[in-house]
Amino acid sequence: MCRSLMLALLVLGTTTCSAEAAEWNVGVSKIVITPESPTWLSGYGSRDKPAQGKVHDLYAKALAFESGDGTRLVLVTCDLGSMHWGIVRPVAAAIEKQHKLPQANLIINVSHTHCAPEIAAERPVFYSLSDESEAAIVDYIEQQLVPKLTTLVGQALDDLSPAKILVSQSTASFGKSRRFPTDDGFVNRQNDDGVTDDDVPVMQVVAPDGKLRAVMFGYACHNTTLDFYKYCGDYAGFAQYDVEAAHPEAIALFLMGCGGDQNPYPRHGPQALEYCRQHGRELADAVERAIQAEPIEVHGPLQVAHETVQLALEPLPPRAQLEREANSGNAYKQRKAKYLLNELDTHGKVMTEQPCPLTVARFGDQLLFVAISGETVVDYSRTSKLEFAGPMVWVAGYCTDVFAYLPSQRVLLEGGYEGRTGIVHQLTPTPFAPSVENTVMGGIRRLVKQVSR
Repeated sequence: MCRSLMLALLVLGTTTCSAEAAEWNVGVSKIVITPESPTWLSGYGSRDKPAQGKVHDLYAKALAFESGDGTRLVLVTCDLGSMHWGIVRPVAAAIEKQHKLPQANLIINVSHTHCAPEIAAERPVFYSLSDESEAAIVDYIEQQLVPKLTTLVGQALDDLSPAKILVSQSTASFGKSRRFPTDDGFVNRQNDDGVTDDDVPVMQVVAPDGKLRAVMFGYACHNTTLDFYKYCGDYAGFAQYDVEAAHPEAIALFLMGCGGDQNPYPRHGPQALEYCRQHGRELADAVERAIQAEPIEVHGPLQVAHETVQLALEPLPPRAQLEREANSGNAYKQRKAKYLLNELDTHGKVMTEQPCPLTVARFGDQLLFVAISGETVVDYSRTSKLEFAGPMVWVAGYCTDVFAYLPSQRVLLEGGYEGRTGIVHQLTPTPFAPSVENTVMGGIRRLVKQVSR
């Protein structure tokens, strides 16, 4: 009887361990997305030539999650400056067909490095690229980027296997508010007293044998340390390389936070590359501190909810005003006015709403993940962490469709580049209405309620 009881306990213990190990299945993959030939670089309108070499390769990486009930979610991180539906849709459609993953359960986040190929949706309208340069970018998107992202997501889903998920948090301080108040309004300058978010959330994916398979981490700050003509992931790229050097068997993923109004300091100038390495090292050190702390183990289930909210915009200026601006001496106002006039002539009207995709995922009682599109300012992260506190709250901006700066009500009323003037470079017709923050947060609240049942 004793021997039988011991055998039964041994079998029960083995079964219990297997069940615990299978609570989550996680898949990991990465792929090089550095263009095979020089392309125009993203982010800075002053650039006048394509890339000239690279500091290091650019990557897309993916984490696929599957909870015990079969619910799946895939997070993709990219060393890119922008993302839009023209890229996301064909990838999502192929993955839905091949792997039955709902399009709403695929999130693509970009680091917003300004040393990546210029793939922004507004590029064909607002950038005066030569036919050769434009053809090179189109070729990169269609022949390299979309196929590689599709392959990447498929590989992550095929790699699903038992794993533990651990989360913890640290801080870094090189990201500062870039909204500096002056008598003439807010200008782009380091503001040590401005609103910021120093949090560095970290997720570890650990195999049943204890092997660290992946480390995902976030930070809310523009990747704009560099302004030269080489491909580079900026500080986020260096941080990922440093984390992988410390953990050679793991894949490191950087998830961009709500850093639309944050810059890394110091930046630019002759020492920019050294600044970039320093910022990457600081972020990697923060990740290491989080890993060495006492992380929280994440349990299931996984719940995912998605909604696209419609953000109201200011009314379109009178046609006479657009015609004056189309013939003005301001090149930026000229091109925006010509774009809007062409929309009026072609379609008879210009829609004064901006679609804004939102996704919320709840990992048991331990982690609430919020994904917001647009160049999201830091207020959205701070408000979400305050309002939904209980589980760890991780907020990512720059997801799926980086359509324009997404201001909070504070930033909108203060004005400045992120609040109003930056819209001159975007396809979004006019600045946002004062309801913008209430609409976004209202959508997030509804999604949080859905995944909290």
